[in-house]
Amino acid sequence: MTDTLSTSPNAGLAHIRATATDKLTEKSVLVRSLERFHVSTRYDKLLTLEIEKMLTTILSGGAKEGYALAVVGKSGAGKTHAINHALDGHAAFKPFMVGVNELQICMRVRTPPVCSTKSLGVAILQHVGYPLLRTKLNEIEIWRLVREQLKRREIRIIYLDEAQHVLKAKKSVTEVTDTIKSLMQDPTWPVWVIMSGIPQMLEIIEGDGDHQLERRSRVLRIGDLKEEDFPTIVAIVKAIASRVSFKVGFPMNTEFVGRMVHGGMSLQGMVIQLIKLSIETAIWDEKEAKTRTVRFDHFVEGYRRLCNCGDDTNVFLAKDWRNIVREVSDEGKLTEELARR
Repeated sequence: MTDTLSTSPNAGLAHIRATATDKLTEKSVLVRSLERFHVSTRYDKLLTLEIEKMLTTILSGGAKEGYALAVVGKSGAGKTHAINHALDGHAAFKPFMVGVNELQICMRVRTPPVCSTKSLGVAILQHVGYPLLRTKLNEIEIWRLVREQLKRREIRIIYLDEAQHVLKAKKSVTEVTDTIKSLMQDPTWPVWVIMSGIPQMLEIIEGDGDHQLERRSRVLRIGDLKEEDFPTIVAIVKAIASRVSFKVGFPMNTEFVGRMVHGGMSLQGMVIQLIKLSIETAIWDEKEAKTRTVRFDHFVEGYRRLCNCGDDTNVFLAKDWRNIVREVSDEGKLTEELARR
């Protein structure tokens, strides 16, 4: 039986817009603005500097081989968001037209969960839209196609997110490392690589037997938040609230900020996520619809939404909040259960 259904891919969204109340539409605008708001930190400047150094090397035209930029930090530190923001904000990474083809100099690939040489090559080909036939291709053929496609599509930089996945395929770590090196050393089309992942990801670089990858890599570490960052955190809360025309209606003293940073596991990305969830809670609070004020209890609810906890293990309510420690998953989310000590 032939499927004759023909609709616009955005027909459902158009239906929701047509039936939404004014209040729902207004909240939608606020939530979208909240999600898109990027908080600049000292790591953004360092990251932009490293990316511009990479572009300068490519622009020189004399580089015979590429190198790797490794951005490491714990899950929830905000690595992926920071890299994507830096790439999205730079003119060099905007799409450009060659004839009727839209191209980009950088390709972003999420490393396969169990990353072998073959699965990484397949992921790259799928990302560029290369039609993989059902016939089986061996690794040599796959990577011949990868190199061919990178050159044809003018791709000079590959961003590999969650690169620590390479370590899960223990038998092929060396093979993947050698393959990445060969991309950077290709005399006809050298490629530069950006990798992001948890600190263990550095084992990929440091475990290279002949240390060639280590010599061809620069490392940027995103560290934990410290008490000296508290004034910056207060400024961030006010800036995010102001983004949606809200104000903070209670004093953000040292203990409050300490609870917030501890609740976010001292991770930059996690703390910002907590702040946004709390302000989103305020947006949905009908009592504050007119005053547009963020209250302390909105942060209580924001943390509850972050980890689905009870009052007894909520860092904003518990007296022994310093003893409340959760784990962060590979996806950068807080666990519901407390970490085992």
